Amino acid sequence: HGLSLCELTAKMILGAIRQKPDLIHCHDVLVLPLGVIVKLITRAKLVYDAHELESNRNGLSKFDGVLTLYFERLLWKFVDALIVVSPSIDPWYQNTIGPKLSLVILNSPLISKKTPYESDYLRKRFLIPADKRIFIYVGNLSSGRGIELLTQTFTHPSIASHLVFLGYGDLADDLKQLAMRYTNIHFHDAVPHADVVSIVQSADFGLCMIENVSLSDYYSLPNKIFEYCFAGIAVLASDFPDIRALISKYKIGKCSSLNHVAFFETVKLLEISNEKLEPLDLAPLSWQMQEQKLVGLYRVLFEN
Repeated sequence: HGLSLCELTAKMILGAIRQKPDLIHCHDVLVLPLGVIVKLITRAKLVYDAHELESNRNGLSKFDGVLTLYFERLLWKFVDALIVVSPSIDPWYQNTIGPKLSLVILNSPLISKKTPYESDYLRKRFLIPADKRIFIYVGNLSSGRGIELLTQTFTHPSIASHLVFLGYGDLADDLKQLAMRYTNIHFHDAVPHADVVSIVQSADFGLCMIENVSLSDYYSLPNKIFEYCFAGIAVLASDFPDIRALISKYKIGKCSSLNHVAFFETVKLLEISNEKLEPLDLAPLSWQMQEQKLVGLYRVLFEN
């Protein structure tokens, strides 16, 4: 890993000297020091794109978190603009490290008009009866994602709905074994990102039960939420501030606590509910709108 970083640094510095960029867009804290070096060489504008609350995220040790925050503070004065992925992360950076021109850009999918999968794709693939509801989980299959809560609930004998896992991760093999034991649990291998929304649209509910294992998770707006709502299915997600505000504002689903009993009861209610999803205009959440915001930020930087 260290050698790869050395190679990346050498290649990027040489490339920057040749190309003389006007703007550098750092996509996480790992390359922020490199971005600062390139900025000093080329005098370009520097955008720090924090894909999470970088110093307090799932899987990061306390030491690594302190080290990450140290480097962010050390290099903060070189950053011309900050991009974050949810409204609550923005004030955290502003208050913890310092004021900075900033923008919230959501992790929305780029929607294609082509639909390579049939509207009943999941029912046909897994032989799910027409009268059974389909819940789908998309994304990283690892700890902190509420996987245990989902498996405990959907393996209960009184749950008639089916659960589909779509993704990859440390828990993939365990979930494949679980799918062999329970007829209402199914595993679908990961697909190209562009195909996710097409597959998701053949489910009834999208699950996003992120656990409160870090500030980054608590303040998160996972991209799976946007994949679900643009696929036209209702979202069932963790009752966290930014998630709750988004779901409430656009009427795209429901929130539930991570308590097993509360979540179980919510799933049971959704099984028998005939409520139709009637979301508000989702255009502000689209990637097309996020793209316009990003270009607008670039314009502001070059005007100053």
